[in-house]
Amino acid sequence: MSAFDASTIFGKGLPITLRAAMLERMIKTRLYEHDIQVEITPEHIVLWGTTEVKKMMFKKKVSFRMALKPVHTEKRTITFELIELKPIDRDFINQKLFNRPPIFEYDNRRIKMNMNAWNIVRKIPIGTIQSCELVDGGLKMTLSL
Repeated sequence: MSAFDASTIFGKGLPITLRAAMLERMIKTRLYEHDIQVEITPEHIVLWGTTEVKKMMFKKKVSFRMALKPVHTEKRTITFELIELKPIDRDFINQKLFNRPPIFEYDNRRIKMNMNAWNIVRKIPIGTIQSCELVDGGLKMTLSL
């Protein structure tokens, strides 16, 4: 009897697709941003909604629309570049939305997403992200084995 070889079944890696609805649900539950929607196109991940921003002693609801593009993978982390933020591109809004360790880290228009925050990835204890690409409706990753 031969030993099990995962490469014969999965080739060069295990494909995992993160759907827009999954990302939206995670942002709403773990980041406590309840008024947000997510769309994933082959070019960008687009997020829009409102968030409450505190500036000095004032609180204000701010509408936003942002586009992200994956630029780099390292271990189980994907780095996204902030392509655009409308209507106002202010660093304090970006910090408010995406500097939420351990899931998201924001620094200098780059957002790092720790993929171990997802049960679907965490259940596979070995491997790193080999590649990722945006497809219509999802972020397709390949996890090396």
